[in-house]
Amino acid sequence: MIKILFVCHGNICRSPMAEFVMKNIVSTAGMADEFVIASAATSSEELGNPVYPPAARKLAEHGICCAGKTARRMRPEDYRNFDMLIGMDEENLRNMRRMFGGDPDKKLHLLLEFAGRPGQAVADPWYTRDFEATWRDVEAGCLGLFALLAEPVELDFSRCTEKQELFREMREKMDWQKWYGNNLDALWDVLTGLPHKGKHFIISLPDAESDIASYADSICDIFREAGVSFETVK
Repeated sequence: MIKILFVCHGNICRSPMAEFVMKNIVSTAGMADEFVIASAATSSEELGNPVYPPAARKLAEHGICCAGKTARRMRPEDYRNFDMLIGMDEENLRNMRRMFGGDPDKKLHLLLEFAGRPGQAVADPWYTRDFEATWRDVEAGCLGLFALLAEPVELDFSRCTEKQELFREMREKMDWQKWYGNNLDALWDVLTGLPHKGKHFIISLPDAESDIASYADSICDIFREAGVSFETVK
């Protein structure tokens, strides 16, 4: 399960547009159950207000409904509860760092970095009144983010000679939490209940005659039992 929080100043234009665009993308891909997606404000100015009508209309033009969404303010525990917290501009990032006391786990991002535009802000329609430009920015960022998260993760066991090397490969490629151990129980916990990078895995197996071949097979069994999509290559 990947948990994403989109953040802007008031949570009535840009961040709810990103929330519902991203929800639409993962739903269309049949992956809605694999994500938790929400949005929040760095300020208290619009608390409880619905999505700004022009922003809601722009979403509706593309068949996306945001009914029932109201602005809520970001909370300190959001840093712990979400895997990625994505701002629309640098001011949003500064406010998030101030609330969270920095970014020790490297969870904070700008949306347009996922569209190949690092450092750029999503056009703010509150000032520009150009909701089409905001739509284009939000869609590009969300599509880029989804492509990154949905990209297959390659686990290369072919050069491993010890069990610890197998786990080192998974730990590095899947962004395991650093406190989890190197054993099959830990792998099960990561795959079934903890955030990790990867929706589909390509696993290069060691030589069938190697000492760890059977253990690599056991790892594949855990992936299979956890219902995680993977394929093996030799």
